[in-house]
Amino acid sequence: MVNRLTTGVLVSALWLSPLALAQQPGDGNTRIEPQIEQSEVIPARLDTENFVVALRGGILSIEDFGSSSLAALQLSYHINEDLYISAEYAMAKAGLTSYERLSGAAPLLTDSEREWLYYGAELGYVLLPGQVYLGRNYAVNTGWSLFAGAGNVDFAGDKVFAFKVGSQFRLYMTDWLALDLVVSDYVFETTILAERKTTHNLNVALGLAVYF
Repeated sequence: MVNRLTTGVLVSALWLSPLALAQQPGDGNTRIEPQIEQSEVIPARLDTENFVVALRGGILSIEDFGSSSLAALQLSYHINEDLYISAEYAMAKAGLTSYERLSGAAPLLTDSEREWLYYGAELGYVLLPGQVYLGRNYAVNTGWSLFAGAGNVDFAGDKVFAFKVGSQFRLYMTDWLALDLVVSDYVFETTILAERKTTHNLNVALGLAVYF
């Protein structure tokens, strides 16, 4: 009986000794110090200048006159991080209508009347600023915005009022240079084909923007 009691005491002592060593003097709880490495946060390095000049080239679909190349020059001023205003000048040249191609009749417009010009202003708002990751260790800043504006279109010997709406995706290559992708619609009325109608002229353009 004594031997069994002695054996039980020894076994209990062996189980309790590691717990006693793990506890610090004067504290009834075991302390675990976490080893967590803090990742380095690198802030975005974007130019603080508010003026932007953008030069773009793309395709303009002139309703009833097919698609043609378009060149546009835009000057923008950023009021704050989200809001900006822009002035734009764009030019293209219309092709032949389906009627001209199929009938073989005399052209409806002269070469000078086929020149398509737009000049106007717009207001834009950056909805989704963000980043695009190129690999594991490199990211570039981006911004997706919506804009709307108005101006004049000179086309077919006439000058008409036009609305412009669209969106822009900007990819910042450096702190002063960005890559732009713009999709827009120029909306105006014409009477070229002997009836007044509202036309939608879609444009997709790619270009570069310089901050200064």
